[in-house]
Amino acid sequence: MVQRLLVDTTLPMQTTLQATKDDFTESKAIVTPLGIQQFVEPDASGQAREISCKTKTADHLRAEHGASAARDPALAPRSCRDIQRRVVIDVWSTLKENERTAAVHAPQRVMLDADSKSYTGSGWISSSAEAYLEADGRLHLRASALYADWEDWRWKIMPKSFRGNHYCHLVAPERVRALMTGGERLNQQRK
Repeated sequence: MVQRLLVDTTLPMQTTLQATKDDFTESKAIVTPLGIQQFVEPDASGQAREISCKTKTADHLRAEHGASAARDPALAPRSCRDIQRRVVIDVWSTLKENERTAAVHAPQRVMLDADSKSYTGSGWISSSAEAYLEADGRLHLRASALYADWEDWRWKIMPKSFRGNHYCHLVAPERVRALMTGGERLNQQRK
């Protein structure tokens, strides 16, 4: 889902769900055949806390598979924040009416902060998606991203494996649901 939503691609792809964070850290998204990498970070009880995805950029897919392989380059690239927004909307759509009525955080009160950006793989791997309360009690979600376009001149001197990547750490849908319905309460507040 993440790869398709980020770049509007209909290319066939293989998603590899890595069993360990070490395996995920060592993995790479590949452009041909299109293959993305995912890892689900559990919390202490074993529930999904964070989902991490390694995907390819639209310009890399277009360069390898042709102009129609991905999102029009005239359009602004989508961010991990856009995917986090979709997660919130999708979770809300699965709630029963009584769950919506009793919800602690309705979607219109969930603030989606700009992505926390990393410029190196090691920086991104050590980062995480965040969920926190603002002093006014609003739930904030912040995805963590690494974005390196294939054709960006700043990355041309880097090895090919460093280019054409868009990585996201996202607050997992299961956790978003728990936060929205009150199954998980956050104590921390930012001012």
